[in-house]
Amino acid sequence: MRKLVWCELYKLKRSKSLLLLTSLALLFPAALTVFTRSSLADAADITDFHAFYDSLVNYTLAYGAMLLLPCLFGCIGALLFFSERDCDTFKNLQAIPVTRNQLIFAKLGVLYLWSELYALCSGLAVTLFCFVLEPRTLYDVPFKLVCFLLAGITMATVSLPVVVLVIYSNQSYLLSLLLSFLYAVVNWLLLILFASHEALSLWLPLLNGLMFVSRLLAWRKAALGLASLTPPPSGAYLRVVLYLLFIFGVCVLLLVRFYKKWSR
Repeated sequence: MRKLVWCELYKLKRSKSLLLLTSLALLFPAALTVFTRSSLADAADITDFHAFYDSLVNYTLAYGAMLLLPCLFGCIGALLFFSERDCDTFKNLQAIPVTRNQLIFAKLGVLYLWSELYALCSGLAVTLFCFVLEPRTLYDVPFKLVCFLLAGITMATVSLPVVVLVIYSNQSYLLSLLLSFLYAVVNWLLLILFASHEALSLWLPLLNGLMFVSRLLAWRKAALGLASLTPPPSGAYLRVVLYLLFIFGVCVLLLVRFYKKWSR
């Protein structure tokens, strides 16, 4: 399995689109830093500087992870899963032999690795831009980078339905991009519509992908004495974990079924 993952990484490395898509991790941190830097003029003490860094981290997670990452995740998924179809190399792989299930899990492993890379680049970009703008804004950087890495895992999991749609449609790369974008937009619209209905919003995939991370960040601020927040009960964390595991299990089953269907 490890060799298959390396092979998929090498194939993805040859694609010129990979660097371009990954570089978009700098988009929201750079834009948010430029648009919100004027608020630093009103900072009176170190708490205000820290609040600026916290807000950029939260906004980057919200916009970069909830809006942009699912779109890019679908694009990377299309590049990975359509490579054998476009090059007509299924028969060669079966002669090695490599099972379809092994190939699917190797591609999923590469998708999760890319999501971690994207999340880490986003976290480093926020930290770097804040440091250049005002070094006093930075604090507790290692924990925030860990939260970005955790967001990479959770957001990859809730973005798996995008890959399922891409495999099911089995169409062009442009349609895959449109489906990925539609998935992110629909989640945002549902979040806006049901924002006042907590019982319904808790079932939105992208929101659950960030819920665990946002609660960790809030707990950390309370632990450092920077906020008087009450940590949520352990049952809330357990519900999110079970929700993510359910999405992962269902999506993997669908991927196996759809991929085998059109790779015969």
